[in-house]
Amino acid sequence: MNQAQMTAATSGAGFAGDALPFDDLREPRDPPFVVREGVVYLRGSKSRSSGSQAFPERRVCLDTGACDMEPFLFGPRGTLYSYTTVHVSSSRSVPYTLGYVDFPNGVRVLAHVRESGTGVPAACDQPVELRAEGASWYVVPVAAREEGVK
Repeated sequence: MNQAQMTAATSGAGFAGDALPFDDLREPRDPPFVVREGVVYLRGSKSRSSGSQAFPERRVCLDTGACDMEPFLFGPRGTLYSYTTVHVSSSRSVPYTLGYVDFPNGVRVLAHVRESGTGVPAACDQPVELRAEGASWYVVPVAAREEGVK
């Protein structure tokens, strides 16, 4: 294949207008969370055809490629799958902790992990709860007995 053929093949010519790239992960107008009656939920999306769920909100289903995603709220509780504490950073104050949180709906999210003030330490398989402060959301470890308490 010569250069002209390669350019024509990758230019997008010959494809319908809806086959061109679009902004699936555009900057959201709303914060990635909502607070209802003091309880924090994350704004995700769910495919009408496959049931696949995603965070943050998306237009395209990650499983099927269908453009049938609709808003979906999830949380406020999950389980800390894994975590790490960062001690060196050129862009923010240290130390800070990040962790993967598994929510009951099957979505896994990377989140900031903060101390809860109750003395419950972060640990793998630890129940966590969503919290928000200003425009930011994070999770805090909660005691297993508190998991079902609002």
